[in-house]
Amino acid sequence: MTRYCYALIGMLLLVACNENTPSANAEVSPDGVDYTLVHLPGHNLVSIQVAWATDWAYRTDVNQAAPYIGSELILAGGADGFAAGDVTERFADIDAVGYLNPTVDHVLGDLTFPKEHLTEALEIANAHLQAPSLDETWFTRIRDVVSQNMTEARTRPAHLGFDAVRWAVFGTQSVRNALSLDDPDMFDSITSDDVGAWHGETFSRNPTAIVIAGDLDSATAGQAIDALLNDLPDNTAPPLGTVEPDFTPRRILLHIPDAQVTNLAFIAPIPATRLGGEWDDHIIALALGGGDQSVLFEAVRTGLRASYGYNAGLNNYTREHRLMFMTGEIETAKLADAEDIILQAYAGFLEVGPTGDVEARKSLLATNLARLTEYVTDQAASELQSQLDGFAPGRSLKLIEELSLVSEVSIAERLASAFPSEAEFIVIAVSPDKTALPGACVITTSEDAVNC
Repeated sequence: MTRYCYALIGMLLLVACNENTPSANAEVSPDGVDYTLVHLPGHNLVSIQVAWATDWAYRTDVNQAAPYIGSELILAGGADGFAAGDVTERFADIDAVGYLNPTVDHVLGDLTFPKEHLTEALEIANAHLQAPSLDETWFTRIRDVVSQNMTEARTRPAHLGFDAVRWAVFGTQSVRNALSLDDPDMFDSITSDDVGAWHGETFSRNPTAIVIAGDLDSATAGQAIDALLNDLPDNTAPPLGTVEPDFTPRRILLHIPDAQVTNLAFIAPIPATRLGGEWDDHIIALALGGGDQSVLFEAVRTGLRASYGYNAGLNNYTREHRLMFMTGEIETAKLADAEDIILQAYAGFLEVGPTGDVEARKSLLATNLARLTEYVTDQAASELQSQLDGFAPGRSLKLIEELSLVSEVSIAERLASAFPSEAEFIVIAVSPDKTALPGACVITTSEDAVNC
């Protein structure tokens, strides 16, 4: 009898433990929408993350600024029962956050709110997703802000350099314009009708992926999903677009006579995140150019006796076309030397990899991952990105397990198999001195890079 009681107590403790442990499951809402529920016990906040597929960036018959203006205008421009501009105040009153973020392949939606305000938050979001007013005054205001931001960005040498690389890689393919937003007539020619067309084609009851996270049961979560998507059209999502990038190594100097600084960058492709190896990549990028203890920082400071650093990072053009980059400001007279020093440092890094204890490098990432479930929005967003990469539901709860598999051996294998050699980069310098990089293809506008 005593043994039976102990067994019963053990079972009850196990059930209680399971009830308080985060979990993730694939679910179907009452209206038939597939979604993932990440159950996070004890949280008051609920976060819904949605990805709607879009082919807008791959088309030549549309204005590529529409997704950027539209993502702001849908929520700011009012809807039936909601005056233009009111949503910000309404969301603030209930401590809710909502926004849309356009990428080349998807429009990402984030709606996060306290659980007690679930009904009101979903009502506001649904009204604006379903039938936004697209108020003309707000359209003009948002268009002008986006246009001004892009104009200001093009005064920065680093931005101009990356624009030039996109011309070199994509040429006249529309994806390039969707990434750079530099068509001279783009903002003058766009109308609210363009935004309306984009809205009508993009938002539907059939998102590519949808995640809801919080302390919710599946019945409540499913009803919330249906309330968010209520009365949206039943459109079929377009397939992901395709492009033909050209990453042929080139050395380019963009001559800007009045540039105040010289910028030097290196760009090359690496495998998409859906293929794995992402944690090795993060550790590699941090060790290479992630701070004042990194290889590139030390190389530039020591080799050039410079007071500035140099950075490395990872980014996406599209979900299929990912890149690594090294970039930073360089003293104009030392540009050619800097190219040699940086490439030599990178070549040496390929051979030996990160120095020091790999476990120590993993520890900071592990600490952050261990706390991920404390942040409902971050957990839901991480799960959404995993879903878009084709991983099974619940991967975002197991990232620390993936990180634990990273080792000196896996990093060495990753450097050998996935990272470019020092000869495989596109090199782009932006400088007031057109002779600062001997042998480079010298251009005077970013679009000239297509001919290098």
